[in-house]
Order: sequence, then structure tokens, then C-alpha cells
Amino acid sequence: MFAGCAYVSPVIQDFNIVSIEEEKAIGFQVQEQIQKEMSLSSDSAPNLRVKQLGERLEAALPAHPFDYQFYVVNNKTPNAFTVPGGAIYVHTGLLNFVDDDNQLAGVLAHEIGHMFERHPAKSLSRAYGIEQLSGLIFRNNKNQFRTIAFQLAGGSVLTKYSREDELEADFFSFQLLRRSGMQTSGLKRFLIKLNQLQGSGPSFPFMSTHPPTVERIHRLEMMERGNAAVIASEAKQSKI
Repeated sequence: MFAGCAYVSPVIQDFNIVSIEEEKAIGFQVQEQIQKEMSLSSDSAPNLRVKQLGERLEAALPAHPFDYQFYVVNNKTPNAFTVPGGAIYVHTGLLNFVDDDNQLAGVLAHEIGHMFERHPAKSLSRAYGIEQLSGLIFRNNKNQFRTIAFQLAGGSVLTKYSREDELEADFFSFQLLRRSGMQTSGLKRFLIKLNQLQGSGPSFPFMSTHPPTVERIHRLEMMERGNAAVIASEAKQSKI
């Protein structure tokens, strides 16, 4: 989730040439490669934990075209990533990093927000353009799908999320947590802990591309206090 948030120009932040059906086709192929190239956890306990929280959040969504799926990846870094088409992968390191299910739910809701608002498709559109994506979709290029799978997992494709994408996903997370009856403070508390990790302690390669979390924490705090200006600013773009 936080593996890539470098900002892009507002002029191209909504650029998207991928249809819903094309996004599903790309996502299916990328998932196949992830299953071959990455170590998915076979431990039933963490998988059930993520699946149950994810499905509870999905049940609170408005109508949506994607079938959300939730997986756990054996990886020590506190990270998560979303694949076009609805698959969300959570690292075991993230499960060990969060303090409770409310923090985990905040992360999952943020990832669902990225997917619901189609940020991965926009990111792919910016990263690859019309010609390369057409080749992927119509030529079923396995090597390229393998490359995208690794880039998604490492965050280098999703480094093109804009500042607005991140704030939109944060607002979406806040609203979705509230709709599902869960604590809305989960994502904020996770960001506070992440911010402390950035300031001291072990460093991780993906953290070098993080946006400042202080602004996001501040905005989430204002949402909790019911700040009308912030809520109106975010709500005008959100579909939830």
C-alpha cells in the first residue's frame, strides 16, 4: 500500500485507458504470475483473519464491478499491494506490524479504496501507455505480465499514485470503516506507527518512496472531529 506514492502531475492523474473488462483480464494474468513467483502463505490463521476483515469491508461497499480477493504473502516487510481487478495481497510482516484488527482493517480499507477508485488501472495507464497495454491485453504477453507482477509487488508500478489518489483512498478508508461499523481510527493509528518507524528504527527499501504521512494523519484527525471543510473536499471526488 505504501510502497509507492510518488506524486504525479494533476494533469495526468486521472489518465486511464483500461476498461473494466481489460483490467480484470490484466489482473487475472498478473495473479497467475504472482502465484508462481511469490510465496503465498498456506497458514490458515492469517489468511482467515485477512479474508474475514476484507469481506466485512467489501460487504459495506456500494455497487462495484470487481470481485475482491484477499491473500497473504510470506514477506517480512510491513507492506500490502493491490493488483488490477480486485486482488489485495498483505505481507506477513504487515500482520506482525499492526497492533490490532482495527489497524489492519484501516490498511485493507485503504487498499480497497485504491481499487474502487481504479487507481491501479490509472497507474498502469501512466506507466505503460496505450501501445504496451494493448500488447498485453491482445497478445497475452506472459513475460510482460511477469514483469508487472514483480513491479506491483515491489511498488515500482504504483509509485505513480498521485497525492490526490492517496488522500482519496484515505478518505475512502475512513468512510468505509464507518459504513462497516468498525473503528475509523485504524488507519490513522497505523500511519502514526509507520511515521514513528520512518523516524527511527529499521529502514526498508520501499519506505524511501513514501509520501509524508504527517499530512495524512492530520487530515484523518480532522475527519474524526467532523471537520466539514475536509470532508467536503474529499467527498466531492469520492464515490462512497
